Amino acid sequence: MPDAPEYTPRSVYTLEPHADFVTAENGCIAIEAIAERVYGKPYSSLRGCQRDDEHIGNDSVKLYELTSDGDYLQALGDLDDAKIYLGWDSRTGVNVYKTGMTELDYWLSIRVADENTPATVEANPPATQDLENAVFESRSFADRIFSPSLRLVLADLIRRGELPRGDYLFRHWW
Repeated sequence: MPDAPEYTPRSVYTLEPHADFVTAENGCIAIEAIAERVYGKPYSSLRGCQRDDEHIGNDSVKLYELTSDGDYLQALGDLDDAKIYLGWDSRTGVNVYKTGMTELDYWLSIRVADENTPATVEANPPATQDLENAVFESRSFADRIFSPSLRLVLADLIRRGELPRGDYLFRHWW
């Protein structure tokens, strides 16, 4: 059939955040291991999959299609063009945004206090406080303040050469 569309096989990888024994070879990728190696932060900080779809429920699956150049480049563009919302400034009466760095750079700048580094912000900082390079009292406070989009994180990991181009199923269990 000369008019039939040509079939293009695609790889579908399953991002399994809670699995201990999965590898890229068997079609599953443990994203927490990738996140910790590349970003130096625990996977719990990447709970931004919920941010991609605020109505996503427990035990559900979300597909991130980053196979085509269009999907991938769109995700990279979204990552690079991101503006971070900092809240409402009651003094000026306008919404405040952070520009000049990506969502991921902003998230990576947030730290947790330890014996050598005291906390610099409260658990619930004012909506207009710039949190770049903020040091939080605990991991839960830092994770709660900002979670990047998992789709954009996937695009960034592909750009860094840590993940192959493909379609990704994320299994959401919490």
